Amino acid sequence: VDLAVGLSQGEESDLDCIHMLGEGWTGEEALAIAIFCSLRYQNDFSGGIIAAVNHCGDSDSTGAVTGNILGALLGAEAIDSKWTEDLELINVTGRLADDLYKCSRENMGTEEWEPEWRTKYITEVMR
Repeated sequence: VDLAVGLSQGEESDLDCIHMLGEGWTGEEALAIAIFCSLRYQNDFSGGIIAAVNHCGDSDSTGAVTGNILGALLGAEAIDSKWTEDLELINVTGRLADDLYKCSRENMGTEEWEPEWRTKYITEVMR
């Protein structure tokens, strides 16, 4: 992690830095690469994803982890439409994410659930 942070602030190319961190075949390497890409491109979702997947290692894993970090940091509005325009069920997934976020914020530290959320996700699944 320390190496990833340091490399993200340097002048070396993305590919050279990623090779110094590994190929992403182990969890710690994949995380280090994702941290590097997320820090170097902390305001550029597309740039971070492109850097995370353009190497000869486990690029699908490093891209996925980077996408999760940058998505959480920047929010859905920072994701270019080229990444989302052909996604199946994007509206359903977005609604579920919004509901989970809203529910977790409203019920943090309690066992109470909003009645609409309980009906929508718990009661319907139990039937």
